[in-house]
Amino acid sequence: MNIHEKLLSAIEQLSDEQLSILLNVALSLKSGKNSVQQMVLSQGYQDWLSAENDIYDELFADELTAR
Repeated sequence: MNIHEKLLSAIEQLSDEQLSILLNVALSLKSGKNSVQQMVLSQGYQDWLSAENDIYDELFADELTAR
């Protein structure tokens, strides 16, 4: 299976909301803008994903202690 077939197969399984996001990314890539890649590689994004910024432990602390 080539890359186009794999992509088409994956697209068929996406919801309309996910397709909307994918369309925006695809149009950005087609226009030559690599803003998505630059954002993912940025230090700010990496910091945001770090364990120090994991807010889920705080948000769900009550649920975690109730179990």
